[in-house]
Amino acid sequence: MDYVRLGNSGLKVSRISLGCWIFGSDSPTYGKPGKVSVTDSIRIIEKALDLGINFIDNANRYTGGEAEEILGKAIKGRRSDVVVATKVRGRMGPGPNDEGLSRVHIMREVENSLRRLGTDYIDLYQAHSVDWETPLEETLRAFEDLISQGKVRYIGCSNFPAWVLAKSLWISDVQHFTKFVSIQPVYSLANREVEKEIQPLCVDQGIGMILYSPLAGGLLSGKYENGAPAGSRGAAEPRMIEQVRRFEKGLGILKETAHATGKTPSQVALNWIINRPAVSSAIIGASQVEQLEENVGAVGWELPVELAQQLDQAFA
Repeated sequence: MDYVRLGNSGLKVSRISLGCWIFGSDSPTYGKPGKVSVTDSIRIIEKALDLGINFIDNANRYTGGEAEEILGKAIKGRRSDVVVATKVRGRMGPGPNDEGLSRVHIMREVENSLRRLGTDYIDLYQAHSVDWETPLEETLRAFEDLISQGKVRYIGCSNFPAWVLAKSLWISDVQHFTKFVSIQPVYSLANREVEKEIQPLCVDQGIGMILYSPLAGGLLSGKYENGAPAGSRGAAEPRMIEQVRRFEKGLGILKETAHATGKTPSQVALNWIINRPAVSSAIIGASQVEQLEENVGAVGWELPVELAQQLDQAFA
């Protein structure tokens, strides 16, 4: 495994990271439903650590908090080996203050996350998305206080437009708050929207990009070449097949590139993305250990320049 600094911070993270959004119950009261049992989830997390992945991404909202509990069980006794990232923002209860980035919600939810994770600190605490009803100053002050209390080491954001990230950095500069070290956007060969504004901002300001959906929901894995396999995301979401048709040319070149390099399409797509400017790590989801092992094979080598350029043009 290769490790790089998260943005301009001194924190080193693995180029491939593990996401926990599918771990746990498929019917939580609040939050995103999962699809991997507790036992299998713990097995995947333990395997990830054994493979050299030290960066694991979570959120209080994933399976209503169960995903955090699963992670806490899996890393018990190995806490110092893991960079634990989690998020706050989504609804976690029925009350008016049970969501958002207000001081009251952040202070309450950080305690809940710490309890579920079985730890006394969070390495990277992230705003899951913008809260348009709470002033950024209030959110950033709350994060600053958590850092001062030793409950949080670094802060980041997710799904922020470039202008909101820029405003956040400016407020932190003026108020002498700790700045965001990272942002978590969607980025893949098939979705390159961040290249317009977010990526240039991150390069300029030294913000590390932690990518989610780097395989475009499985589109770039090659598994939809002959239609949607039973149980796959594409079987439940017809738009995935539409995407396959839309990117037919690019997917063909991706397959050819994989053949030429002796790699799989997933490994090629991940290798291309983790070597883009400002990218620190790409988050992968895995419902099976075998998927994890394949995706880790994206690290330790680099695409020849001409092949990387061909992919760049094919998915422009």
